[in-house]
Amino acid sequence: MKKFKLVLLTVVLGILLCACGEKEEYKLSDLNVAILQQSYGLEEVDIQEWRAYRAGTITASYAIDTLENLVEDPTYLGVHYKDLTYSEVEDFVLDEGFAVDGYAFVNAVTNFEKGIAETGSIVSVGDPVIRVDGNEIIVDVECVCANRNATAELIYKNDLTDTVLVSAAFNPDYNLGEKMSKAGLNTLIGMGTVFAMLIIIAFIIWLFGAVPALFKGTKKKDKTEEGINKAVEQIVKNETAESSDAELVAVIAAAVAAYEGTTDTSGFVVRSIRKIKRQ
Repeated sequence: MKKFKLVLLTVVLGILLCACGEKEEYKLSDLNVAILQQSYGLEEVDIQEWRAYRAGTITASYAIDTLENLVEDPTYLGVHYKDLTYSEVEDFVLDEGFAVDGYAFVNAVTNFEKGIAETGSIVSVGDPVIRVDGNEIIVDVECVCANRNATAELIYKNDLTDTVLVSAAFNPDYNLGEKMSKAGLNTLIGMGTVFAMLIIIAFIIWLFGAVPALFKGTKKKDKTEEGINKAVEQIVKNETAESSDAELVAVIAAAVAAYEGTTDTSGFVVRSIRKIKRQ
């Protein structure tokens, strides 16, 4: 019984967590009706729906148009937007009807510029789909473009006081074949990078062994040459000593022969020469 209760409690908690984790999603066309009814008191006011409605309306009426206009004409705000400080960007865009984070808006223009360069100009936009996810309100808009359709994604801060644009992207739509091709290319680039790094690492490891061996071979060669030089010096020294001993033997033999009253030295042999220390 206890096990059954434990299992039941686990299931209930799981359902509650899943329910809490779900993102609330709205379509602007549906919100128009709900907000209208709430405005006339026909329905209870839903703050979350009002925020979603505001983000969707800003996107459809102001944000996408302003971003596209800045892509086509960077001086649309009266001066080139890149010449403005982020604070000035916020003020100029506020005059267009919505609030933005200056830094995020400049990046958003860049993102739209890259996307529109591939898709071509925007021909028409669809019904915004709004998702409320914690501190963010995410608005997705399907855009029909000259060359390729795309999805504009704008993210607003889910704030009690104001709806501020904090991020925007313009993502071209790709079919399955194009996605697979891009995935394959990314895989090849990734694998190529990995193999290149492995080759570089292997070369570095080889250098660790080759460089010391190179210096070791040089030292060994120097030691060999030094040994040869010493051997040559020793041979020369020995030959000099032997030459001196031969001369001394000849002198001693001549002296002995003179003492014997003859000039023939073949009758005796000098076997050793020893120096005698005199007192």
